[in-house]
Amino acid sequence: MRNNMDMAGDKLTSSPLQFGFKANSSCKHAIFTLRMLVKHFCNSGSTLTLCALDISKAFDRVNLYGLLNTLMARCFPKTFISVIFNWLQKCVGTVRWANCFSAFFSITAGVRQGGLLSPALFAIYMDSLIERLKASRLGCCLNGIYYGCLVYADDILLLSHSVQVMQNMLDTCESFSVDSDVKFNCTKSFAMRIGPRYNCNCADLILCDKPLTYVTSIKYLGVYITAAKTFVCSYDHVKLKFYRAFNALYCRSHCSNSELVSTELVKAYCLPVLLYALESTAPSKQVIHMMDRCIDVAVRKIFRVSTSESCAYIRSCVGLHCVAELVQSRTVTFMNSLAEHQFPAEVVELAFSELFAFIE
Repeated sequence: MRNNMDMAGDKLTSSPLQFGFKANSSCKHAIFTLRMLVKHFCNSGSTLTLCALDISKAFDRVNLYGLLNTLMARCFPKTFISVIFNWLQKCVGTVRWANCFSAFFSITAGVRQGGLLSPALFAIYMDSLIERLKASRLGCCLNGIYYGCLVYADDILLLSHSVQVMQNMLDTCESFSVDSDVKFNCTKSFAMRIGPRYNCNCADLILCDKPLTYVTSIKYLGVYITAAKTFVCSYDHVKLKFYRAFNALYCRSHCSNSELVSTELVKAYCLPVLLYALESTAPSKQVIHMMDRCIDVAVRKIFRVSTSESCAYIRSCVGLHCVAELVQSRTVTFMNSLAEHQFPAEVVELAFSELFAFIE
């Protein structure tokens, strides 16, 4: 029985291009992969076309029989397929209207919310799309490794050197949606270009008979990527989120008449807002200075000081280090974790060259 469980666990592994629902993989790794790919191709003079696709109610629309077919195609043990089928088939629901409830009915689509196996089952369900795109060889390849699509759960990002190839990739996605009963939300799916010709007018990209809107910024896994000649992120929203979080905490914590309590709350809840994925996006010095000013504003309000010297002294005493030091430490730790991923040598060399330049 133990051997069967181990064998079943091996068959539940998803594609390396799926960054969600697995150990040693996170949003930071997906963002880092995107940034390195964009920089590599832009440095060689290419202009990349990106498409961010949104799936409507992704987890709730998983076709039960399509999922079972996927498991059988992976040669999953028949016993476990029967167990999973029985487990999913027992999902029932009811409709509430005011104080009245309908009769219970079977839910024949979707994976059970909160189930331990649900993330893994959804990941291998989305593997069908990744394998189709990979088999077509449409999109970006680097050193023989396919990187045409980056997937995190149901967040899909397509990368291509040309608009025509991107259209072919979208046709493949549309075919997948028909076969797998997946519905793309075209109003929340966008296209963008990054590279020397990012601002040139291009032909419309069509998905499910609807044109995608070309935008100047795409939100991907919590960061805003801007259309430019190279990979650039916008951090204006980070500043607003930090002040929003700080004001919400301070209006309650200042009643304790303890500056240290307020400071610890800032370190626990506000500082992560500033530092989110900075080791992956490589912010400029101007952005780092802006984030330092955000911390200075919070310190001055908590301790009621006005001079820069007093603010710097207080920050050194309470452990609010400058953002540059924090980013450098987090980047070194993140680089050490890249050993778990099989990145091409070109990507690793470019990443370490950026790290050394940042340290200098």
